[in-house]
Amino acid sequence: MKDMRNTIAHEYIEDHLVDVFERVLEYSGSLMGIMKNTRKYMAELLG
Repeated sequence: MKDMRNTIAHEYIEDHLVDVFERVLEYSGSLMGIMKNTRKYMAELLG
């Protein structure tokens, strides 16, 4: 994920952006799941 963030932050060639954002979309589902699990954990932890 860190590598993906760095790629997004430093990619300036427009043609490459399409490839970058296709990869971002692939990770989006996983990220949403991680966020959901984190929020659930925090809610349980904090009551």
